[in-house]
Amino acid sequence: MDLLYRNFRTNGELTLVMPQRLLADDDRGVLTWRPIGTPHLFLRTVDGRDRREVPFAQRHTVRWRLTPLVWSSRHVLHLFRPGRAHSVWWMFDEDFRLDRWYVNLEAPPARWSGGVDTSDHALDLVVAADRTWRWKDEDEFEERIGHPSYWTAEQAAGIRAEGERVVADVEAAAFPFDGTWCDFRPDPSWPLPALPDEGWDRPRATSP
Repeated sequence: MDLLYRNFRTNGELTLVMPQRLLADDDRGVLTWRPIGTPHLFLRTVDGRDRREVPFAQRHTVRWRLTPLVWSSRHVLHLFRPGRAHSVWWMFDEDFRLDRWYVNLEAPPARWSGGVDTSDHALDLVVAADRTWRWKDEDEFEERIGHPSYWTAEQAAGIRAEGERVVADVEAAAFPFDGTWCDFRPDPSWPLPALPDEGWDRPRATSP
């Protein structure tokens, strides 16, 4: 079964629609699989530029559209943790060796029948296989503080605090950084996740 990983800006604009294969849905969270080659929709400018190619001050003055793309970075085992303001990605190379964990700081997941909805918080953590770690996109996180479309200084402090709690888990080699699923291998018969023809643009789900 496939489900949709969808990301929304805080103003409600849909920015990402990523189909992923559902592997588990239990007290540890919603576990999904996103292989290299997965088709998805991602927000780009109408002339094809990624947001990182547009200065922040101009991002709200240009036109954007959801654009069909193909995932090409790493194979990803993706865990949405219930009630936690982050998700964890196991990123495997083409030979299914763990390259890194990637911690995406984001709004707690809102589950609906066909997927999981969230809002990205810009600041992330990159955790190497030996559990050394670093912050990622601090500049992008900081420049959004106080902007009406993003977060206040108080909310930003809460976002960073969530990251610091994850760092404590990393340094303690606690779940999910304890080796769980590092030997994961997909069934070679699984087809690529697919975008549905309809329903992918339904209103955003809200957390209970």
